[in-house]
Amino acid sequence: MKKNKFTLGWFFISLLMAFAVTACDDDDNDVVNVTFPEKQTIGGAVNETKSLTFDAVADWTLTSSTTWCYFITEETPAAKAAEGVKEYAISGKAGKQTVTIGISEEGQEYDQATVASIIIRMNGQEAVLAEVTRNAAGRTFKLYKKGEGDAWIEVSAEEGIEAGYDNFIQYKAEANFRFAATNRPEWLSIEGGSIVGTTNQAVLFGIKVIENRPDFSKYAQKGNLNFQDEEGKSVFTYAVDYKGMNPEAMSYEGPKQWNWEVSLDGKSFIQTNQGISGGSESSSYNKFVEFTITALNDQFYPIYVEEYTDFQGNPGYEYFLADESAWMKLEVKDAKTGKARVTVSPLDPEQSDIEERTGYVFAFPKALYDKIAEDPENKDYGLFVSTDNGEGMPAQKELRYEYTESNLLMNLVQKELKSAESGSEEGKKDIELISQYWENYGQTVECTELTGEEAEFYKSEWQAAKVFTVKASKCQSIRVNVPFEVVSFGAELNKEDVTDTYCSLPEDGVTTAIDVWGCQDIKSELVIVIRDAMYQKVTVLLVRP
Repeated sequence: MKKNKFTLGWFFISLLMAFAVTACDDDDNDVVNVTFPEKQTIGGAVNETKSLTFDAVADWTLTSSTTWCYFITEETPAAKAAEGVKEYAISGKAGKQTVTIGISEEGQEYDQATVASIIIRMNGQEAVLAEVTRNAAGRTFKLYKKGEGDAWIEVSAEEGIEAGYDNFIQYKAEANFRFAATNRPEWLSIEGGSIVGTTNQAVLFGIKVIENRPDFSKYAQKGNLNFQDEEGKSVFTYAVDYKGMNPEAMSYEGPKQWNWEVSLDGKSFIQTNQGISGGSESSSYNKFVEFTITALNDQFYPIYVEEYTDFQGNPGYEYFLADESAWMKLEVKDAKTGKARVTVSPLDPEQSDIEERTGYVFAFPKALYDKIAEDPENKDYGLFVSTDNGEGMPAQKELRYEYTESNLLMNLVQKELKSAESGSEEGKKDIELISQYWENYGQTVECTELTGEEAEFYKSEWQAAKVFTVKASKCQSIRVNVPFEVVSFGAELNKEDVTDTYCSLPEDGVTTAIDVWGCQDIKSELVIVIRDAMYQKVTVLLVRP
């Protein structure tokens, strides 16, 4: 980073030069507009230093609008600033930057706050990067973190505070004035929603990363949290740091991990589960099954396990790490969103002399994967655990239970599947609506079968076998499962085709369902028609406001 040293006289000369250059630039029609960083608000007391972080898209210059607000650099550290040698302008290259700002007592009046502007200039254009408030003299604010036992330890503004991942980290604030927390980063959640304190009364609060936003929680975050008085005379700024989610933890969205069967050609995936009515229900997927995986910095890796039976009839396991060849595969489609697909290679019983095979597809965040890969049978964290079967009996190896609950994506059996025509239809529901909305993901959405004369109208209009209704308020995002392969579908609102607006085939490859979204605010009836190949099981779903 290049630094330009200025005395006070040179500082004002530089401002005049900047105005002159700006005037010339106004006549240059070839100047490309740049995107400036969002303006920040920073507060501090006399003799404090503050960090200012920003992302510049081009080479930049920063200047301060007042002489009590200056920059601290390697060439001009705080010690020199105390002797009167200060920098009021610095420059650097494009990219993410962090600069240090100093605050002096020059020109300060009692019980009066003053504000300085930090101006950023790029490509001949300028904007206010930050407003720095020098707090009024006599205002005190203190922040404490939990220590051992019941002890509270004071936290400096430079040290800052940390936000939790799963749980709120607790702090205590106290000031000799009424205050409230402001300028909260968008990724930060405050317990109870706000922080408000009264004069000389301690207030407890907790902070963590906002829930259900993996675009925030997967990565380390930095920001500032301001504590400001109601008169605007003081702003105390504390750095807020989020270290990212637990490096050994992960979560995922997708089908459940058990009861999978895969065809010999690897193109059909069928999962059978017990339905809410007590019968069995099956979901079909074509060529792959997709999951959305959340892990620190989007780094996760698969481990594949094949289960076999030895010559004595005892179960055994063979594992394959991410860089090893296996007949199961977890293919990352988009690391940023965590989209990954499970595929299975074809099995030829005549060539392999194997009629079926059983496998497990695991996904682990990088930190945990590295540990397991180094020692898969470690007794504390390995992929396997050994069970003592008694004296004289060999120990039995089993998959670690906690990994099958948290990291197992799929337990599958690849074999010859019975055709859909020969399989039993018993237990299949006529329709099932499952929420895909984050607040109630995976829960069943109630719908009602329409009968009588009203149903006959829709059956006649759409050649339907069944008609169902559901409340629009429940349809932020739902999956509509039907007991047949979906060949075509459509949606109509006020006699207009709105299929692309509200419906689509599932992206995860399910062939016996459609996805419906964004219907919660409709003002009139939305008709959704789902068709099978022979038009024998056409189903109509009426979404009603």
